[in-house]
Amino acid sequence: MDKNKKFYVTTPIYYPSGIPHVGTSYTTIVADVVARFKRLQGYDVMFTTGTDEHGQKIEEKAKKEGKTPKKYVDDIVEKYKSLWSLLNISYDKFIRTTDKPHEEAVKKIFNELYDKGEIYKSTYKGWYCTPCEAFFTDTQLKDGKCPDCGREVNWAEEEAYFFKLSKYGDKLLDYYKKHPRFICPEGRKNEMIQFIKDGLDDLCVSRTSFKWGIPVDFDKNHVVYVWLDALTNYITSQGYGSKDDSNYKKYWPANIHFVGKEIVRFHVIIWPAILMALGLPLPEQVYGHG
Repeated sequence: MDKNKKFYVTTPIYYPSGIPHVGTSYTTIVADVVARFKRLQGYDVMFTTGTDEHGQKIEEKAKKEGKTPKKYVDDIVEKYKSLWSLLNISYDKFIRTTDKPHEEAVKKIFNELYDKGEIYKSTYKGWYCTPCEAFFTDTQLKDGKCPDCGREVNWAEEEAYFFKLSKYGDKLLDYYKKHPRFICPEGRKNEMIQFIKDGLDDLCVSRTSFKWGIPVDFDKNHVVYVWLDALTNYITSQGYGSKDDSNYKKYWPANIHFVGKEIVRFHVIIWPAILMALGLPLPEQVYGHG
């Protein structure tokens, strides 16, 4: 193995509101094949997967089953690990967003963005899809329902912190132009360019209507909202924000994020904007499969 040849490949971290399925297996097997191939080529490989464990949906499901949210996710995470063992998945790191080092790093990231003026407090009013953990405007709804999953949406109105995503539209388009292989395949890139040109809204990054999440350090009524919590796993899993960040310095930026097509925009719009705001390098490629 050549220590100077690094390769960092990731799956998304999966939402353990239910047991793993064909979709989660598909992405993980693809990433595993790439990781094994790169090891055979002599690369020093880091391959991560994991689970995204906070949010309203988990809180509600746990309550229905008479469990604490942590007990609920612990039980399902074991099913994920058992399946990856059965499929002989060769991951190097399994990150859970309930891991203490991740939670502490997310708090630091939130604080840094707030101190830089990238996050501000306001009030959110809009349509919310609980299964997708996503907000939508009237124009984004499809037949009055969630445009991603087709389920019913609920009107939400609450105090929240927002990330200034709207100011990154031109920067993202410029980045795509200079790095034509950043988004693959080509069809996904065209979709994302159009999405940005239609206009970006600032991003809700905290919630007050539920408690199962990472508390905002300086405002305990708020918990960090899913996308800032979940997306940062790609750097917190390598020690970013902790005393030992040697793996972060060694492996970041990632060579490739494998994601399903329904979460491409979070990985090529929100995640790069957060990294830009933090002054950190962007991953080399996001591949959105079918």
